[in-house]
Amino acid sequence: MTFPLDQQQLLRRAHGCLLVAACADLIAAPLNGRTVPDPAQVEVILRASPRLLQPSPAALQMTVLAEHLAAHDGRVNDDGLASELAKQWPDDRPDLAGSGTARVLGAVSAGTRWWQVAPKIHHGAGSFGSVAAVRACAAGLVPGTGIAAAAALGRRSAGITHTHLLARDGAAATATAVALAVRSQPGAPADKYRFLSAVAAQMRTAEFRSALRTVQTLVRHRSAPAETAATLGADRTALRSVPAALTAFLRHPDEPTAAIRYALMMGGQTQTTAAIVGAISGARHPEHTVAMPWRPDVVRLLRLRATAAGLSAIPGRGGSRTAGRHHEGQS
Repeated sequence: MTFPLDQQQLLRRAHGCLLVAACADLIAAPLNGRTVPDPAQVEVILRASPRLLQPSPAALQMTVLAEHLAAHDGRVNDDGLASELAKQWPDDRPDLAGSGTARVLGAVSAGTRWWQVAPKIHHGAGSFGSVAAVRACAAGLVPGTGIAAAAALGRRSAGITHTHLLARDGAAATATAVALAVRSQPGAPADKYRFLSAVAAQMRTAEFRSALRTVQTLVRHRSAPAETAATLGADRTALRSVPAALTAFLRHPDEPTAAIRYALMMGGQTQTTAAIVGAISGARHPEHTVAMPWRPDVVRLLRLRATAAGLSAIPGRGGSRTAGRHHEGQS
C-alpha cells in the first residue's frame, strides 16, 4: 500500500499537498457556510475570475504547522507552535472571535500559556471544532514517519488548541490520510477500503470509528454529495467535517478536480472540507494543477514551495517521535 520515496519525490508530494489544499480553500470560499448549492452555482464559481481572496485561518494554520515541523526536525515544540499560531491568527475577523481556537490563541498573545486555556474551553470539555484537523494535514508530510507516528503527531499538534478527544481523532485522521496519500504507489489505482481501514485503525473514539463506517457505506453506494451532506453533515465539528472530506476524496481518489467539486457540492463548511480534500489529493497527485485564477498570490506560492523544501529535507528519523514539554492540563 505504501511506496518508498526519495527526497525529490517527497518534495513534490509535500508541495502538491500544500498547494492543492491552498487552492481548494480559495475555491471554496464563495460557498462557505451555504446549504447544498445548485450544480450550476458551483460551475459558475469554478469558471469565474475570483476576487482577491484570503486563505481561511485553518488553511493558513496548515502552513504554519508545516513550517514548524520543517524547522524542528519533524517534531512539535508545544510552546513554540502555540506562539507561531497565535502570531498568524487573524485579529480582524469578528466572526471568529467566539471560537475556541480564537480564545486560546488570543490568550497566548496576551501572555497566558496555551495549556492553561485550551482544556477549559466549552466548560472543560475542550474544543471539538475542525480547525486542528485542517492544520494536522501537515503532520502527514514528515519523512520517515510511520502511519501510527503520523497520527500521533497530528493528535499532538491538535492539543495546542483542541483538547477534546473527537478533535484529536479528527486531526489524527487527516494526518493519517495525508501520510497514506504521500506514500501511495504512483499510477496505481486507489484501494479505497484499505485506505479507510488504515485511517480507522488510528481512531480512539467509538464516535469516530462509527462515522468512518458510515463513510465506507457512502463510498460503496457511490452516494451523491447531497446524500453525504444529509447523512454526515459538514458543520464546524471535526466529527462531521472530517468524515465528509474523506468521503469526497474516496469517491474520486484519482480525480482531484472531481473530489474538490464533490466537497463544494456538500455545502456547509466548504473551506474546511475542500482544504482537507485538496491536501490528500495533492499529496497523492502532486502533478495536479489548479486553474491559475484560483492559485494563491506569488508571496504565498513561494512560501509553500520553501515549506515543502524544508519538510522534504528532514532526516528520515524526523517524525518517529515528538519533542517539547508536556504540561499539566495537557491530555
